[in-house]
Amino acid sequence: MTTDSGALRAETARKGYAPSADAFRVGVLDRDKDAFVVGYNTQTEWAWLIATAFFLGKLGGGLFTVSLFLDSSPGMLIGILIVAVGKSAAHLLYLGRWERFWRAAMRPRTSWISRGLIAMGVMTVFGLLYLAPSFGIPIIAKGSAIWEVTRAIALAAAFVVMIYDGFVMSASPSIALWNTSVLPVLCLSYSLLGGATLALVMLSVTGTGALGVNTLEAMEISLIVANLVIVGSYISTMYTSTSSARQAAMMLVTGRYAAQFLGGAIFVGLVVFLMLALLFLSTQIVLILMLAALADLIGHFTIFFLLLRAGVFAPIV
Repeated sequence: MTTDSGALRAETARKGYAPSADAFRVGVLDRDKDAFVVGYNTQTEWAWLIATAFFLGKLGGGLFTVSLFLDSSPGMLIGILIVAVGKSAAHLLYLGRWERFWRAAMRPRTSWISRGLIAMGVMTVFGLLYLAPSFGIPIIAKGSAIWEVTRAIALAAAFVVMIYDGFVMSASPSIALWNTSVLPVLCLSYSLLGGATLALVMLSVTGTGALGVNTLEAMEISLIVANLVIVGSYISTMYTSTSSARQAAMMLVTGRYAAQFLGGAIFVGLVVFLMLALLFLSTQIVLILMLAALADLIGHFTIFFLLLRAGVFAPIV
């Protein structure tokens, strides 16, 4: 049976949609022991473009979902565009040719990559159909049974878009840092946090939806705290897992990526973000909210980019 983990090896020669399991052998710097550990392989295929695709997918899916529950048509439309244009463009730039994009979507029975790409298309089509009446395009009647079914399908597809990158990563048993059920949960939490923050910015700038603002403020702070707990538990678990998982965790906490991870993903993306969110809660100054949103975006992109870069294969025995 063909799986995403099998694709890690099969697609590299064609620059397909997965990192190479035959990446060159490198040493991993263990700063705690001041030693250079030889025999670990780091994946080198997935970097900026895939991190950007992951980031835009979670952000767009989250914004669409939050905006749907707030009945914010502009927010839903922006969320759809982030996924349909931004995430798709990043995938296409990585794959290099259009036909590779379609080939990647042809195995939905066994591949989370295929399921995710299909979900992107379903979210785009059904999301636009659901929004059409709000923009004066009478394709389907607003409030009709078909309209409600369209809403449910778009929401389900957006949910898949938010989580599927986590399943793609966790389906790689050869990379212990990724091979965990925590990643889909982390993807969902960051998606909803990004969506809530962007929706909060939109409502605060336009001065509409006071009830929605109050709900989003509480949701945002709760999700920041949840992300702190999830990330902390995730990294601590990696330290007590396999040797390759521990090496990957050390790269993030004490090794080559420590400054970016602790400074960008944790301090800016969660601690500073939380402080600014609490400050906005008491002051309602929009500039503070915009700074909070910037901190969120920086932290969101940074953590998933570094999780990709710290993907370490176990030593070849």
